[in-house]
Amino acid sequence: MRSKDLHILTSGNTLFSSDTRFGPQHTPGSDAWTLRLDNARKTDSGKYECQVNTEPKMMYAVQLSVR
Repeated sequence: MRSKDLHILTSGNTLFSSDTRFGPQHTPGSDAWTLRLDNARKTDSGKYECQVNTEPKMMYAVQLSVR
């Protein structure tokens, strides 16, 4: 999720953004997921969150800075 506009970018292998520079990456059999961003721009800078729908909810946030 992109925090500045609360836009959900992906869920599983599904892309919810019309911006195809974003995309999920997952290795089958692995628990690891990665959000890919191609050709990052300054306007992409900001906080991004990974959320896992568990109880309690798990969340990991990162701050992306593009120069």
